[in-house]
Amino acid sequence: MYSGREASFSLLAGLFSARLLDAFFTPREGRCRISRLSKPHFSLQQERDLTSARTEVSSASANRALALVCIAVLLSSSTWLSGTAVGPILRQQWKLSDAQSAWLTIAVQLGFITGTFLYAYLNLSDRFNARRVFFVSALLGAAFNIAFAWLGAGLASAIVLRFLTGLTLAGVYPVGMKIVAMWFRTGLGWRLGLLVGALTLGTASPYLIQAIGARFDWRVLVSIASLSSIAGGFIMQSAAADGPYLRARARFDPAMLFKVFQHKPFRYTALGYFGHMWELYAFWSLLTFYLSASFRDHAENWLGYLPLVAFITIGAGAIGCAVGGWISRRSGEITVAIASLTISGACCALSALSFSLPAALLLVFIIIWGVFVVSDSPQFSALAARHCPPEYTGTALTVQNGVGFAVTVVSIQVLPLAASVIGWRWAFMLLTAGPVAGAFFMLKLRRMAAP
Repeated sequence: MYSGREASFSLLAGLFSARLLDAFFTPREGRCRISRLSKPHFSLQQERDLTSARTEVSSASANRALALVCIAVLLSSSTWLSGTAVGPILRQQWKLSDAQSAWLTIAVQLGFITGTFLYAYLNLSDRFNARRVFFVSALLGAAFNIAFAWLGAGLASAIVLRFLTGLTLAGVYPVGMKIVAMWFRTGLGWRLGLLVGALTLGTASPYLIQAIGARFDWRVLVSIASLSSIAGGFIMQSAAADGPYLRARARFDPAMLFKVFQHKPFRYTALGYFGHMWELYAFWSLLTFYLSASFRDHAENWLGYLPLVAFITIGAGAIGCAVGGWISRRSGEITVAIASLTISGACCALSALSFSLPAALLLVFIIIWGVFVVSDSPQFSALAARHCPPEYTGTALTVQNGVGFAVTVVSIQVLPLAASVIGWRWAFMLLTAGPVAGAFFMLKLRRMAAP
């Protein structure tokens, strides 16, 4: 019995021998192409061994690529909330109000939105090598982030530099999703779950850095995030590889920015995603405002643990992404998305009641919310990749992200304004509309998919 390696060797030897005979004994004008040669004879077992050997190599390469892409995204996304994490420090040093502090996050979101439309309009990740686009974006993001730390002299300059950091992140997260899609034709939901889980941990990492290094200057903490982004870029460029799918380079077509929405399943997916985004980044970026208001009323001794609590809460979403992705293998992406939206929507509606809970119980509630607020995100990406034109997968994912993040700017701006009137206890209830709208469009998509 032949092993897979022996079968591969036999196939190559057979093809080489046939080509050699053809070259020596056939006149040039009658020489046949290799594709016309008769297939060397193998037993059924040899064929199976050869197929198995090829599958094992392909699977191992794909899994290695997935792991490297996840690590690169985790490291490179650390610049996302680095300004938000040091916001409480800058609020004191620069004498900022809550609404002004929110601009440290809003500026990144606006930059990301601008970047997504720029990348999508130019079809960058579909016209050029996606890993190279990621690499350049990660390095530029690190440069703008470190400039924020050492050159930012006040809110105005900080907003500009945070905007530029956000613009470069459009070449990290959406492009990372395309690189994963280049390796897998099936099971994309749970694999993107791992990727979004890595993004979630990377986004939360500045809070961990602040919690561990609270005695360091805030500029050092932000600089660590930049070094992390540089490392992620080099991992993507040097260690990862291109997958076998979606390799065709698309022609420049700015109209695809709008054409992708003409397909109804993609449109419903995108609309569901927009509802999800109304809640997600407002929850992540304003969580410390909500918790500090609660702790000041009921448990002031917990105020010192806010950065750690924020890291645990946001980081818990990585578990939700991974587990949700695994469940989607059997239940499907739509089911996981609807379940996640329902639970996170319920948390939004109950946020006013949970506000007065004892600190330990409030922490449990917030962590549960943190798990489900993002567990649907990779499912939306998988559905979008499935329902968009294959040659413009990068463009479709990027433009969906761009509009989704435009929604976050509104919710992040609205909540502090509402809190100044009704208080943080009630402000988070305004997020309920997002999950409700998202679940509505997912139900419409399910009805379309039903036989």
